[in-house]
Amino acid sequence: MKNIAKHGAIVAIVIVALLALLANSFTRVPVGSTGIMVTFGRVQDGSTLSEGLHFHLPFIQEIVSLDNRVQKLELNTEAFSKDIQTVSAKLAVNYRLRPEMSFSVYKTHGTGYEQNIIIPATHEVLKSVSAQYTAEELISKRAESSDKMRDELDAKLTDMGITVTDFNILDFDFSEDFINAVEAKQVAEQVKKKAATENETAIAQAEREKQVAIKKAEADAEKVRIEAEAKANAVKLAAEAEAFRLQSINENLTDYTIRNTIAENWDGKLPAVVGSDAVGIMELGDILNATGGSATEGGEG
Repeated sequence: MKNIAKHGAIVAIVIVALLALLANSFTRVPVGSTGIMVTFGRVQDGSTLSEGLHFHLPFIQEIVSLDNRVQKLELNTEAFSKDIQTVSAKLAVNYRLRPEMSFSVYKTHGTGYEQNIIIPATHEVLKSVSAQYTAEELISKRAESSDKMRDELDAKLTDMGITVTDFNILDFDFSEDFINAVEAKQVAEQVKKKAATENETAIAQAEREKQVAIKKAEADAEKVRIEAEAKANAVKLAAEAEAFRLQSINENLTDYTIRNTIAENWDGKLPAVVGSDAVGIMELGDILNATGGSATEGGEG
């Protein structure tokens, strides 16, 4: 009985040991990750494993998983601007490890590639780009400088197996003296803009008043012209009417009407001098005839 119990215990131990070995013989590579096979601490060439469950020799081999999904790094760093101003910046870098380069990255830097590659490269890029801008330009051209940092960082890391997916400058900070100088400059520019605006407004108002005055003068001149033209037309019409009247009189004027007019306006006195050569002197008979023989009738009476 003792032998059977002893034998059973040994079998149980063997089974447990086998189960433990079996459990440690499989490792799961998570979704979005790449597995690296390591044997006695040495990376095996060509041992990149895809996501899923993989077998390895227990206690001899292990599988290290490297995350290939986008990861975010935030860091604080300093640099100098083109005008020798100290620039303190808080940067955010989104990056991912390229699956096909995971083996090379792990073999060279292990799992500390962020500390060994990305952070130093980010410091270097900030210093390089900041030196191309003045401190004021880093503020006014923040988007441009950020894009340039992202492009330079991506170019540095691509050959190392890391792709930069996004880059942002979360914050820029400068010395207190520089900030005060910038604020003073901004105030001065605002005052200048206000003065320029007021000047432009005054010029515009003067121009409007000038145009109003011109329009009024043109209107007054037009009024005078119209009045003068109306008067001229009235005079012309009066002259034409008078000319027409005289023309009508001239057309209707005859010897008889002339004699009749003279007779109607004769005061009954004969001229003191009469002769054949006297101009404008009519014969008494003509006058009497013109008056219808009134003198004769008077004599007969």
